[in-house]
Amino acid sequence: MAILFHWRDATPGIWLDAFKTAGCGTDIRTFEMPGNREEIEFAVVWAPPPGQLKTLPGLNYIFSIGAGVTHITLDPEWPTDVPIVRLQDRLLVLDMSCHVIHWVLHFHRHYDRYACQQAERRWLRHRYPENADRRVSVLGLGQTGQDACRRLRDLGFAVTGWARSQKSINDVRCLAGEAAFDTVVHDADILVNLLPLTDATTNILDAAVFDRMPRGSFVINCGRGSSLCDADLLSALECGNIEGAALDVFREEPLPESSPYWDHPRVYVTPHSAAPTNERSAAEFVAAQIRMAMDGGQPAPVVDMSRGY
Repeated sequence: MAILFHWRDATPGIWLDAFKTAGCGTDIRTFEMPGNREEIEFAVVWAPPPGQLKTLPGLNYIFSIGAGVTHITLDPEWPTDVPIVRLQDRLLVLDMSCHVIHWVLHFHRHYDRYACQQAERRWLRHRYPENADRRVSVLGLGQTGQDACRRLRDLGFAVTGWARSQKSINDVRCLAGEAAFDTVVHDADILVNLLPLTDATTNILDAAVFDRMPRGSFVINCGRGSSLCDADLLSALECGNIEGAALDVFREEPLPESSPYWDHPRVYVTPHSAAPTNERSAAEFVAAQIRMAMDGGQPAPVVDMSRGY
């Protein structure tokens, strides 16, 4: 039994220690030095080279070093019969919630305006509503979305969560399905996108959504870049329907120098840094799941490819 590992930015010792501690063995291969490919049962990867996973005939599971899996499935030749296990890391979830909270508070407390005033040397306070009067809608109620909802709720915000299927979170209004989507965006003073990328969520944040949101509202996108229609957001910012946007993910990454987002006065760009993988906790999680598979158990969470996440 061998493990193939591929992540160019990894600290190899952290992963090797985790595999050893979990009892997964020390036979760690790479695409550059795969040895006998038939011996490789597990692939732990981030952005594997296209066409390489299909060369591993004994592969039982693919482990994503990240919550998303499009870095695997965009390869037209990835072995679709091999289950993909997503990273489910408590520190990743916490980091995402911290990112969301930061930008909710940034817009809620008018820190965007104060940044502009500082450049102009203007001393002017702006009133803001009570937290309970600021409506925050969170799209996507997976582990990260649910955690963000709970933390925003605990800060006293009026939180609505939306997902394809019905979820339940104490003291959070949870809505589900296409019929409820209009209500969720209509009630969003601040709209947070944490949806995975599927056919249904591509371009889901478009002109129709921005027109339904309250005038002067805000968008926080830390889900997937292709969920956002860039031209529609820029138009909504221009006409004032949307007052500001915090964007962490983009259709093309790194964000091209020619992108109008770089210079837009009401767009805040971060470089896909909302919830970077913590190597130690991620390595421990993946190693534990591999050990479970070695013992005949079922690693989790396995991606449901019919849903795309």
